[in-house]
Amino acid sequence: MLLRNIKELKAAGVGLKKGKTRNPSNISFSNGWLHSKLTLPEIVVNDITVDLMFNLIVYERCHDFENDYGICSYYSFLDSLIDHPDDVKELKSQGILLNSLRNNEEVANFFNTIGTALLPEKTKYGHVRAQIERHYNHKSLPTWLSLGIIPILATLGPSLPSTLQF
Repeated sequence: MLLRNIKELKAAGVGLKKGKTRNPSNISFSNGWLHSKLTLPEIVVNDITVDLMFNLIVYERCHDFENDYGICSYYSFLDSLIDHPDDVKELKSQGILLNSLRNNEEVANFFNTIGTALLPEKTKYGHVRAQIERHYNHKSLPTWLSLGIIPILATLGPSLPSTLQF
């Protein structure tokens, strides 16, 4: 299942919300009629994070113990959301991503690079991915409606009854 990047989700009416914890398992999606929310935990990206994540991913891929590939799945999910520096900028503006690297492009490159080495557990975040995909498939088609017709109706709304006399 393809997960859209932040820019595409925003265009389909999905807003971002900072979660109350930094726990990677606290990712949720709430579907609304006109606007939906993807809630993500706060994440700090700095030089230490980069090294730590690479090491955790390598450790998680060791077959010495049974695990749920939580780290790989979480970073794979984030990699799906972050394709471009603008995606990083949007996450930063919502207080979700705290960037201590040089710039947004460096963060986007980090996620895009790390994403190629990940083996996520397919069921991890599956319910969130499915909700987002359902929303995207149903909302992306009538985007023109919310951009054009609804504002017109809102403007004409008060005068519409007097205009329509029977």
